Amino acid sequence: MIRLTRRERLLAAALAAFAVAWSLFAFAIKPALERINTLNRVIAQKHNELVKLRAASKEYVFLRDNLEDLRTKITSQQESFELLPFLESLVRQSMLEGNLVTMKQQVLPLEPDYSETIVEIELENLTLGRLVDFLYKVESSDVLARTKMLHIRKNRTNKDLLDSVVEIHNAKLSQSRLARN
Repeated sequence: MIRLTRRERLLAAALAAFAVAWSLFAFAIKPALERINTLNRVIAQKHNELVKLRAASKEYVFLRDNLEDLRTKITSQQESFELLPFLESLVRQSMLEGNLVTMKQQVLPLEPDYSETIVEIELENLTLGRLVDFLYKVESSDVLARTKMLHIRKNRTNKDLLDSVVEIHNAKLSQSRLARN
């Protein structure tokens, strides 16, 4: 065996301790620190996704409840209700017959059990107050009719008056669904 001096033994022990420490750092501590950094980054991302998911869940519950309320209102609506005659009576009540240019009705099937009636009303030469009054009567009625589109422009001949196109929608049960009930 080779005899080592005390200094050589200390140097060999120091090198061995350094090699062990370096190996421990390289194979255990450094990967653990990298993994901790990765996990901290992933945890922050997952937390943000969780917050978004909770918000989406609340929105889903809100929309689901509103959909159930809407379905209840649609089924409780009178079967004989027609949107076009209702709007014609509101036009007469608002004294807008002279301003009425056209009223077009269109029925679109939404689902097998539901359809939507759309009435497009074109009005000319009216003041903003009269238009707002008419829209208020539509929105505040007990009927499930809502203004979905409103296009207003200044009248070409009189800048103090307005021309507008109003689109009013009403959902109702299809006739096939009514026959089943």
